[in-house]
Amino acid sequence: MIGWIIGTVFVIIFLIFWYMFFLAFQTNVHTHSLLIDEWTKDNQFHIFFISDIHRRKLSEKLIQNLIGKVDIVIIGGDLTERGVPLKRTNDNIRMLAKLGNTCYVFGNNDREVGEQNLRSILDTHDVHILENSSVKFEKNNLSVRIVGINDGFEGNVKINEAFQDVKESDIIIFATHAPAYFNNAKKISKPHLLLAGHLHGGQIRFGPFGIYEKGSYREKENSAELISNGYGTTAVPLRLGAKSECHLVTISGRH
Repeated sequence: MIGWIIGTVFVIIFLIFWYMFFLAFQTNVHTHSLLIDEWTKDNQFHIFFISDIHRRKLSEKLIQNLIGKVDIVIIGGDLTERGVPLKRTNDNIRMLAKLGNTCYVFGNNDREVGEQNLRSILDTHDVHILENSSVKFEKNNLSVRIVGINDGFEGNVKINEAFQDVKESDIIIFATHAPAYFNNAKKISKPHLLLAGHLHGGQIRFGPFGIYEKGSYREKENSAELISNGYGTTAVPLRLGAKSECHLVTISGRH
């Protein structure tokens, strides 16, 4: 009887861990719509946001399903980490760059593979490294400005410098690895879309309880804030209650 109970417990534990492992390697694309006052309904910009890839390999199927649907790719940091082969990181960037103009901000783990190694890969694929800087993209007489800051854990954040080229008339997307900088950005400017990852949604949650808040998309007045659970995992390849995710955000006019 005791042996049967112990065996049952081990089977249950195994199934729980298998399920957590399964959740860690799902590919979930969440779609969001942001309506802004400055554009008409005919105007649209499509942003693909992915953060915290860490050790994962991007799915070829994911990329194929997104081709033709994306105007700008934004990578929200932790593209890689210590021990990840540079070839894997290169392959991931190569696939993301197929989707369109690509921007990147540093995460707290990225420099562990060697900063120059990572910069070389990003430069090879013409990725815009937003390091307290911004870049402007245009499409059909529409334009958006992507503002990005350095990682606050391993780099120097100069948020005023990041916004120095921003004009009041710009449609602004603010990208940072850590969402703690959202309020800093809003003190300087009025971003329409704020993007971050880093927290993994707590990665392993028990109901409403987790180390960090679960990822969310929250619409505000003429703006939205997106904090992603992230695509990969760190420490252990397990998730519970905070599924892996990436995001397709469509910005369009309200009127």
